[in-house]
Amino acid sequence: MSTRFNIPFDITEAMKSNILVSGTNHTGKSRLACGICSVLQTFNWKIVAFDNTGIWKQISDIPFYYSLSENRNFDEAQEQWHYLFPTTSMIFDTSLLLPVNQKSFVDDVLRRLWLAQVYNPQNQWTLVALEEFQLFGRDVRSNVAQNILRICSAGRNHKIRVLAITTDLALTDSAFIRLTNQRYHGKISSEENGLRKFRNYYGLDNTRIARELDLGYFLYYLNDKIRIVSVPCFQPSRLPEPYRTQPIEQPKSLWQRIKEALK
Repeated sequence: MSTRFNIPFDITEAMKSNILVSGTNHTGKSRLACGICSVLQTFNWKIVAFDNTGIWKQISDIPFYYSLSENRNFDEAQEQWHYLFPTTSMIFDTSLLLPVNQKSFVDDVLRRLWLAQVYNPQNQWTLVALEEFQLFGRDVRSNVAQNILRICSAGRNHKIRVLAITTDLALTDSAFIRLTNQRYHGKISSEENGLRKFRNYYGLDNTRIARELDLGYFLYYLNDKIRIVSVPCFQPSRLPEPYRTQPIEQPKSLWQRIKEALK
């Protein structure tokens, strides 16, 4: 059990299953997620974080971040993404992408990450962190979430796990929740569907507690046991640096090559 930064966290369990952090806005869930990533980095885990809020480069100590845009990174004609494949811990800042392209990009990276882990096995563990997980994980059996599903299901065999951050348990597929044995739940909203789902998982008493939690307090679930924990606001000792600022040279299309040949 690691208590660095006063975060209750079971590293052994992190190798076995996935991690879920939920809570309404301004409950400290992103800071908590960044703290978990910091803990794992000290144990030589590689972190690949997808941030569609643009906040992680201000609150995380992951070494690098890379900002995406449709104009620079997506070839619409070929329907292909062009980006730097993460060989080190990195934040992909997708806040400038439309949601449909955020999903497409994450799916592409996770497909390549899975193939890299399978065909070029590493001793290093990898954590995939997904901010605003409801965008991807409301239905992990959908076409766009297939790579998330196989990583959270079978990633243990290839040393890759998932950390999901979401606003509401009701916006997370039950198939994913069943694959997480380490969960942190901040204050929940009064929305009926969310209350019902939370009550079905944790009972009426814990639901009442979750409705009254203050900033930085979470219900911590670990292997069928649940307790209230206080998590101080994570403050990074360093901030990420931009990984690369110059444009990526995209492959030339067939028509471009023909025009150059005719000059």
